[in-house]
Amino acid sequence: MLKHPMLKYIREEGPAGKRLPFILCPGCGAGQVLNYTLHAVDEIINQPGVKKEDFVFISGIGCSSRLTSHYLNFDSGWTLHGRALPVATGVLLANPKLKVIVFTGDGDAAAIGGNHFIHAFRRNINITVICVNNGLYGMTGGQVAPTTQPFTITPTTPYGNVEEAFDLCKLATVAGASYVSRWTTAHPFQTIKAIKKGIANKGASFIEILSQCPVHEHKTPVEMINALKGMTVSIDKSMNSNKIPVGEFHFAPRPEWTERYEAIIEKCNERIS
Repeated sequence: MLKHPMLKYIREEGPAGKRLPFILCPGCGAGQVLNYTLHAVDEIINQPGVKKEDFVFISGIGCSSRLTSHYLNFDSGWTLHGRALPVATGVLLANPKLKVIVFTGDGDAAAIGGNHFIHAFRRNINITVICVNNGLYGMTGGQVAPTTQPFTITPTTPYGNVEEAFDLCKLATVAGASYVSRWTTAHPFQTIKAIKKGIANKGASFIEILSQCPVHEHKTPVEMINALKGMTVSIDKSMNSNKIPVGEFHFAPRPEWTERYEAIIEKCNERIS
C-alpha cells in the first residue's frame, strides 16, 4: 500500500499515544496546514546542502500548536500560551543558522501573544510564523477572538460580536515583517509556495492561513472550505470588494536582527581580547 509522502516527517508516537486517531477534530483545517507546511519543507530539504536537522518548529498553545508536540519528527518546542515567538528568538540566538518555523493560532498570536507578535516583526527576526486563523478560540469552546468578524455569534457573543477584527497581515506589515501573505486552506499550492518563500526570506515572515472549524461553526468541512473560497478574493481584484483579500501583501527584505546582534557580540569580544 502506498504511504503518504509526508509520513517520513511524522512521529510514530507522541504524548497522546499512536499517530492515529488524529488528535484534532474531524475536518479541522490545522491538519491541512501541517500537510502544506511539510510539502514546502520537503522541497527545501531536497535542495543541495539542506537537511532535516536545519529545521526547528516552535508553537504556543491552541489547536494548531498541538501539531508540533504530537506529530512532527523534528526538533521542536511546545511552549506557553502566546510565548512561542520569544522562545523562537532564543533558539535563533543559540544557533542563528537554524530555520525556525512557528505554528500559532489567531488567539495565541493576536491576543495573549500580541505584544510578542509586534516586537518580533519590529526586530525582523529570522523566523517564519504560520498562523492558522479560524476566527475563534477552538480548543476552549469557540469563544470570540481578536480575529472574529463583526456580528458573529459565539458562546461569548450570543447577540453578535460588536468589535472589529484585527487584520493580522496589516498588523505584521506595519510592525515590520519583511514578508507577509495570506491564503486559506482552500489554496494548497499557493500556500505551499508562500511558506517556501517565507522560509527563504532572511527575516521575519508571516503567513496567515484562514482555516475552518466545523465543530464550532456547525457546518461540514466541505461547506466551510467552499465558504472560504466565497469570502476571499485575489489581492489584485480586491479594489472596491468587501471580500477578504488573499495573496502576497508585502515583500521588502531588510537587515535581520540576529545578524546585528552577532555583530555586537563580536565587538564586545574584541574589546575583551
